[in-house]
Amino acid sequence: MKLVFPDYIELRESDIRRVESLMEVDVYHDIPPSEADLIQRIKEAEFVVPSVSDITATVIQQSPHLKYIIVPGIGYDQIDVTAATNAGIQVINCPTHNLPAVAEYTMGLIFAITRKLFEARMSLQNGAWQPWLFQGTEVQGKTLGLIGYGGTGRAVEKLAIALGMTVIHARSKTPPDQLDQLISTADIISLHLPLTPQSKYLMDERRIGLMKPTAYLINTARGAIVDPHALLAALKENRIAGAALDVFENEPIGSEPDAAILELARLENAIATPHIAYNTLETMIRLGDELMNNIQACLQGHPINVVNS
Repeated sequence: MKLVFPDYIELRESDIRRVESLMEVDVYHDIPPSEADLIQRIKEAEFVVPSVSDITATVIQQSPHLKYIIVPGIGYDQIDVTAATNAGIQVINCPTHNLPAVAEYTMGLIFAITRKLFEARMSLQNGAWQPWLFQGTEVQGKTLGLIGYGGTGRAVEKLAIALGMTVIHARSKTPPDQLDQLISTADIISLHLPLTPQSKYLMDERRIGLMKPTAYLINTARGAIVDPHALLAALKENRIAGAALDVFENEPIGSEPDAAILELARLENAIATPHIAYNTLETMIRLGDELMNNIQACLQGHPINVVNS
């Protein structure tokens, strides 16, 4: 059996050694390989663990031995799941290792945007001492609207309740009118759902327009859940209080961010960070364990965390 890490992955060497104790392993470190290189790398593999590479229908068709695609994260929107299913390949994710990190980071973004922490820091770095410019708002007593109520959403809810917030949520089966009601009610809206054809641009111009002018939008899920042009316009026109984003549509991989990301990042009522909510030492340790559990379950003939079963 052979497993390939076809691109850069944040995993301890000791965890790679653990995988090597079970099967042949190839490890690559570039971000990302071309499709041709990707196909060449995994053509003999039964397992592939792609961190950023797109596993397209073409890649799948050229991988005759492939049995398992294990995504080292919660989201799997870079995988053509339909093509994998048609080829008899099981797509597996790692849904729990980064929950504490993303939940904590979400709350950190909420504090940062509502208390103007980044603006105050930059002001002081530039030599000014003007505390009266940075009046914020408290989160205690505010309503947090969670769109998406899986593991991450529930972890955020637990932290928010401890801070005295009221939490309301919408699931994938929540009727559209109830989702609209949540958006128009919440003081802070936080996104915690996967990117699917149904959720792309879920927060479009109309729904952003439902937000209260004092409300904030937080996104640590997937960038394309929010229409970036609609959000940019709302922020520029001060139709909402602000937004804090760790994810973006068309995120760069091994290159510089595009003009659209930079334009939003430079707004005074926005906070933008380069997709780091998951990135803690503890997350990396838990990922090694979760990845091993997934691999061993496959080898035992009883795969877990299968998203296309």
